[in-house]
Amino acid sequence: MTAHAEPLELNALEIAILEAMAKERPSLVLELGRLQVQGRRLTGVGSYTDFACDEAAERDSVKLAASIAIPGIRNGMGASLLCRGHRPECLEIFTRGDEFWTGAFDGFSVG
Repeated sequence: MTAHAEPLELNALEIAILEAMAKERPSLVLELGRLQVQGRRLTGVGSYTDFACDEAAERDSVKLAASIAIPGIRNGMGASLLCRGHRPECLEIFTRGDEFWTGAFDGFSVG
């Protein structure tokens, strides 16, 4: 008998970042309730969140202009979104510099 993994959900930090990106670039197609998270990886200095998308569509990237503040991360964080046809493919969140990040985001703010 094999266990079925629960589907991954967007977390509050990812939602806030994606909403800020959509405000900065209105052409970005974000249907947060319909985004399918396929995977999430922590790197020690950030994370990658992968989404189901149309792999045949043209690639584009969006950089978050707003800053991300997380208690304990002195220099703040940034984010970049790889898209296919204006739809999210992979969200990268990263520390500014080489500061270690555990993935905790309690008390964060975007903007």
